[in-house]
Amino acid sequence: MSFGFVVKPREDVPLELLERFNIPLAPVIYRGSEGAQDVARRFVNEIVDVGRKIEQLLKTNVAMVMTEAEEIKHRECKYCEICKCSFIQNQKVKDHCHLTGQFRQTLCSSCNLKLKQPKFVPCFFHNLSNYDAHFIVTELGYDSKTITVIPNSKEKFISFSKYISSTFTVRFIDTFRFMPSSLQTLSNNLLTPGLEKFRETARHFDGDDMALVTRKGVYPYEYTDNWARLDENRLPSKEDFYSGLKEADIEEEDYEHAVDVWGHFGCATLGEYSDLYLKIDVLLLADVFETFRDVCLKSYAIDPAYYYTAPGMSFDCMLKKTAVELELLSDYEMLLMFEKGIRGGLVQASMRYAKANNEKAPNYDKEKPNSWLVYQDCNNLYGWAMSQYLPFGDFKWVKPVLDGLNDLDETSTIGRIYEVEVKYPKELHDMHNDLPFLLKNGIPVGSKVQKLMATLESKKITLFIIEICNGL
Repeated sequence: MSFGFVVKPREDVPLELLERFNIPLAPVIYRGSEGAQDVARRFVNEIVDVGRKIEQLLKTNVAMVMTEAEEIKHRECKYCEICKCSFIQNQKVKDHCHLTGQFRQTLCSSCNLKLKQPKFVPCFFHNLSNYDAHFIVTELGYDSKTITVIPNSKEKFISFSKYISSTFTVRFIDTFRFMPSSLQTLSNNLLTPGLEKFRETARHFDGDDMALVTRKGVYPYEYTDNWARLDENRLPSKEDFYSGLKEADIEEEDYEHAVDVWGHFGCATLGEYSDLYLKIDVLLLADVFETFRDVCLKSYAIDPAYYYTAPGMSFDCMLKKTAVELELLSDYEMLLMFEKGIRGGLVQASMRYAKANNEKAPNYDKEKPNSWLVYQDCNNLYGWAMSQYLPFGDFKWVKPVLDGLNDLDETSTIGRIYEVEVKYPKELHDMHNDLPFLLKNGIPVGSKVQKLMATLESKKITLFIIEICNGL
């Protein structure tokens, strides 16, 4: 087992500050051996040590120094650069970087007080939830300081954190929850003629190396089944790269790439090749996530490094872009009514067999009515639903009447939610048999599991006005 990590400071953090607090500037690569197998413990210790150094660095507070141009810009600024409010209600203040003393922006006093140094340092893994989480969590309990976990299930974690002081944590984050693709696919997306998106990789490799280190490498995982393999002085054969998990050999192109890497970097042993492979992986992930951050900051002015998952970040993006204030439901009966209206997605075979009859179909029968088969692949239904007009506040109970219902549509400023008892007329049964309206959660006969069912039974159901406007 081996590990590798790289510390990625902000571009504006002074180099002398990083050196003063002994923050590692180069990738840290450690390979275990037969006599040193406590690799997981060593990894945790090193990450916690870096976290402590960063905590001390963030306590730096350099006095603000402004140029004459910045003073003029501050005086002429009329709106807060974060919330965009005028300074009539809130006092105008200067925001500066505590690490450098440089003036950053003009804010209202309210936003300036909310803008604080983070109390955590994120540690990013790719596909952490499925692979590396357990052996790390096990080693985090080396002292009495608190460990917090956000579980997805008993076996998978969304994130977990280790307190290294009473107020500061190391937060372990899975980048796969932001970018659900393989590192190979993600790194390929960064490829451009100038390779300018591989900024972190370019800091640690020469220009002649870049063609070999800007793609995901290959490694014979199953071949490396004992420590002695790492001392072998030749690259294993193509057959040794076989993956039992994929039940496939590697492509000839991939093996040729491995041969080129071995020769170009002068690897003397498989262990050195392993270290290089790990170093490239770490730097590729750094470049991929930094590019993702750049895109999010440019599009939304929101940094994904402060979030656990993409859905959490996208929710804040929505709040920021729409400037809507969501009212929390305080009435328990209202909350239950909303919960009853949440039904999920329907999965069923609506029609088991159908045969087309038209001039372009085989065995066409002119005596029978013409019919066609249409295939529809409807994507992003959830995204479509979330793009409709949605309730956000001023909830109140009203008298249960239907007056004015026909005057409402999906763009009306006021909506309604009904809980209704529905009887399905028998004359509609044959027409709606393939896909009945008004789906409802229930437990089918002979089952113990609740499912979303499309039935022709009479039922009590919660309906949102948008469902009525779109024909249920």
